[in-house]
Amino acid sequence: MLSVLLYLLKANAALLLFAVAYFGLLRRLTFFTLNRVYLLFALLFAAVYPALPVPALLPAEAAPAMLLPVVGNAGVAVALPAAGAPAVDWAAVGVALYGAGVVALLGRLLMQLVSLARLRRASRPAVVQGQAVRVLPGEISPFSFGQSIYLNPAQHPGPELAAVLRHELVHVRQWHTVDVLLTQLALAAAWCNPAAWLLRRALLDNLEYLADHAVLEAGLDRRAYQYSLLRLSHAANGLSLVSHFTFPTLKNRIAMMNKPFSSSGQLARYFVAGPLVLAVALGFSAARAQVVEPVAPVPVLAETARATPAPPAPAAEAQAVPAVSHRTGPVRKTHSSKPLVARTDAANPAPTQGGRLVSKISGPQPVYYVDGNVTTDAINGVDPKDIASVNVFKGEQARRLAGEAGARGIVVVTTKQKQNTPEVLAFNEKMGIVAAPVVLPPAPSVPYLAAPALAYITQRYPGARLLGVAEVKAADGSPSRYQAEVAIGRRPGYLLFDGQGQFISDSYTSYLK
Repeated sequence: MLSVLLYLLKANAALLLFAVAYFGLLRRLTFFTLNRVYLLFALLFAAVYPALPVPALLPAEAAPAMLLPVVGNAGVAVALPAAGAPAVDWAAVGVALYGAGVVALLGRLLMQLVSLARLRRASRPAVVQGQAVRVLPGEISPFSFGQSIYLNPAQHPGPELAAVLRHELVHVRQWHTVDVLLTQLALAAAWCNPAAWLLRRALLDNLEYLADHAVLEAGLDRRAYQYSLLRLSHAANGLSLVSHFTFPTLKNRIAMMNKPFSSSGQLARYFVAGPLVLAVALGFSAARAQVVEPVAPVPVLAETARATPAPPAPAAEAQAVPAVSHRTGPVRKTHSSKPLVARTDAANPAPTQGGRLVSKISGPQPVYYVDGNVTTDAINGVDPKDIASVNVFKGEQARRLAGEAGARGIVVVTTKQKQNTPEVLAFNEKMGIVAAPVVLPPAPSVPYLAAPALAYITQRYPGARLLGVAEVKAADGSPSRYQAEVAIGRRPGYLLFDGQGQFISDSYTSYLK
């Protein structure tokens, strides 16, 4: 049992070290592929590292002898029972309780696999926009598992359906289901360690960042994609094994999509986090590795029965008794000449709401506000084109604004028609929402920007990054103009050019300074 407890201690300590390094150094970086490798390596290393043969760095300590021979009056070696022998093996009790938790989580994993098998039998194969999928009836949140994509095409408009397919196709092609299953097994094996739950959430979040990044790289409009995520955020499947099109930390996903790419200099953090964790883990294991050497038995004098008193012991033997330093219990007197078995007292250290094919989500739902008014049907009645801003509050901030009703978060939607009304302005100010500057309406992204416009951006803002180009059509039929979205650091700005690339206006100079 001691070896099992030592293995669990080392594995959980390794998970804790990797979690501290990830959340302290790597979580906010946009190197999503490297983060995936780091998190998978953390889970695999924690499982293998306790069994690695690591030489000891500290000197070996002598272990107490297990048997103490005793010399009786006739010169026959007998053994004495040690007082205070433990009646309960607490190490075995601890391992049994730990194993019960592992079995419970593995049972939950099995039940989820059974539920997925039932969903697969209820679905039918189809081809949507050239992609093989499995169609489920009713209102569901799109998801993927293994090499299959599950959705209901009838509940998604055309552009949204394309975004859903692109997102789930990334999960399928990059085999994200393997990561999900590995996190479930790691969670079952280390269920009492908070680091295991944190690393599982971090890995699942990172998989969504990878899919979102791939979708945006394919040319999908960022704002339209985010509106699709928001519209589907109220529907969930209740299965943690699948890769959802949406997931609870929606605010983090939108923030990562709008976050500028990390510079190449930030790669140095990986060369600090990885070796540091390995050095600490292996150093701890080496420092605790001790070589147990057997100790030769030490003769001990025993008193015999009162009826047959023993001759006085020689002086040399009488002086040798106090020299036994590893005896933990006194010698017990006996009135029998029969040998008794004894051991020393050596201590053993114990170390969708709305989904009709799945069950309803338990607990409170997010609180939705549209133009300052609470709505119970989420935002199904709001056209994404009419939305001016969306703000998501989670955790303690949501509880502070809405009490316990905000336990699952608050979503505040402001429409373009009422964003400047006194009531909405007052409500947004109460919620701590700063009014966004008026921007030009977004137009479909086009891969066009004349050379003079590029030269102007390079000369005027040498450190800026070009995020996208949108065509702005005039209502009077005049030639179209082109709006370039640029960013310096984390601050966006918009520049307007004509069809020949000549500069027209710069409405957001204050953001770029």
